[in-house]
Amino acid sequence: MSLEKDPAIQAITDVRALLDTLLSSGWQELHVVSDDTEIFLARKGGGPNPMRAIAPASAAAAPAALAAAGPETAVKAPHVATLVDALPVGTVVTAGQKVATVRVLDESETIEAPISGTIIRHDAAAGELVDYGATLLNIQAAA
Repeated sequence: MSLEKDPAIQAITDVRALLDTLLSSGWQELHVVSDDTEIFLARKGGGPNPMRAIAPASAAAAPAALAAAGPETAVKAPHVATLVDALPVGTVVTAGQKVATVRVLDESETIEAPISGTIIRHDAAAGELVDYGATLLNIQAAA
């Protein structure tokens, strides 16, 4: 029998100790970043998840021609899933057209446009885990 501890058991023990410490303190949020891992935890009233921050490059502004168009409609995730793909910003879509695909437990689901218009912004990137009700993209209604 080895005197060394199993790394998996040690990791679980460490996580339990961290959670016990956090739950018994007045913490509001915790953001840990390492070379290959990033974790964010927040209590109700804690700050926004920095892992969901939209990078300036992915939040491309809509073309000026769209400024006079109608209101925006958010296309939201139907459940917790991974965003597989989404049509690019600037794509003109019709109501009922596929605009994105999400996957959960190896099952893909098509997300359809609720309105006709133009995709003006992505709020999630391909490969990102999205929460139930999180906005995937926004469509601006045709004028």
